[in-house]
Amino acid sequence: MDEVLRDVLRQCVEQGMQPPLILCVVSPNGSVMVMRTDGEHPEILTEHTEGAGFSTPINCMVVDRAGAAAHITIEPSGATAFH
Repeated sequence: MDEVLRDVLRQCVEQGMQPPLILCVVSPNGSVMVMRTDGEHPEILTEHTEGAGFSTPINCMVVDRAGAAAHITIEPSGATAFH
């Protein structure tokens, strides 16, 4: 999942979002993770993992320093969809 999240953050920056970025990841089984990154050094602020970890589909919300927000879904196939 690390690679998928890196790709999500990269796409956010490519779409003009400005670091630092706050990423909130939520799984239907109750697993959650909140991370802050300046583009170089990710810092996990909090996380809770249920059972075997994150189940799909996974919803991600990214907020940048200007307050812009993006909603991204990670599908069971690993594909991402920006909303």
